[in-house]
Amino acid sequence: MPYPVLTEKNLPPVLRRLIGTRRRLVTDLPSLPPGAVYVFKVNGQHRLYGDRHVDHSDETVVDAVAVSVVQRRAANLQCVLAIPSASAADEFTVVVNFRCQVLTPEAVAEAGLNDLVTLLTTYLWQDRELKNLGLQFRIEDINDVRRQVDARITAYCHLVPPVVPGMDVALSSVVVHPSADLRAQRRRVRDKKWDQEVGRLDVAWQNEEIDRYATLLSAGPTYADALGISRNEINVGQVAERMHDTEAERRRLVGAVVQDMVARGFLDRADFDPVRLVEELVGRSSATENNPALTVEASTALPHGPGARRNGDDTRPDFIPNEADID
Repeated sequence: MPYPVLTEKNLPPVLRRLIGTRRRLVTDLPSLPPGAVYVFKVNGQHRLYGDRHVDHSDETVVDAVAVSVVQRRAANLQCVLAIPSASAADEFTVVVNFRCQVLTPEAVAEAGLNDLVTLLTTYLWQDRELKNLGLQFRIEDINDVRRQVDARITAYCHLVPPVVPGMDVALSSVVVHPSADLRAQRRRVRDKKWDQEVGRLDVAWQNEEIDRYATLLSAGPTYADALGISRNEINVGQVAERMHDTEAERRRLVGAVVQDMVARGFLDRADFDPVRLVEELVGRSSATENNPALTVEASTALPHGPGARRNGDDTRPDFIPNEADID
């Protein structure tokens, strides 16, 4: 967009009238946007018409041979510079922002300033050392380039300020933008690091869960059942049924072991009734089912009481000699 001179137009002459004053046609003048003013060229001089409404019969308007529309509002202009880097494949993009304000519209119109951006860009390139600042840096060293370029341009604009007729131009900021390739590459590296960090957190969380479950399981099945109940994965009835089955299986195994010991005569001299022990462990019906020999009649034939023998009907205790008498 042109700035600060928005439009320039040559005006046709206004013909004289036999009756009445001369007037310029409304269509002769370009439109006037907000903040802009007309500057007419009359007799080789540029005259500011001001902010008042245009009187098409005014002498300045009628006699003008050209008109310029000048924007008086302040504007921020951007000058884009490309500075080469250490690699021929990459370059640094520098954006210099200027704040511009028209002070004298007549001088601006006379100079024909309709492309102030190009004028300021040329002004910046007059600093020959500016284009060499990036030659010692790679594209990855953009932060170092930012400091160097900002200091260089700020000092240059302070020592050699831009001079534009009829305008006040001041440096606003200096920005060095990363290239699209560098931005994409850094984004990939960043995303990769983030993924690795998330992966490490997942592994750490899994290890914590493993340790927690290992601790619970090592505490016994009671804790495991309590955990299942708290998470509504099992109910109390299921736990009670399994505990009952486990206890019954345990008693059955113990009873089977005792029955085997009775059958082998290992409990002939025991101080308790082995048959009653088997019945208490597995129940009378279960004992007879697992060992049919242990019927009521057979159980009466088993030795009862301490020191009893199973030699026929002789239930007298064996004589155990005293070790002192053996000598």
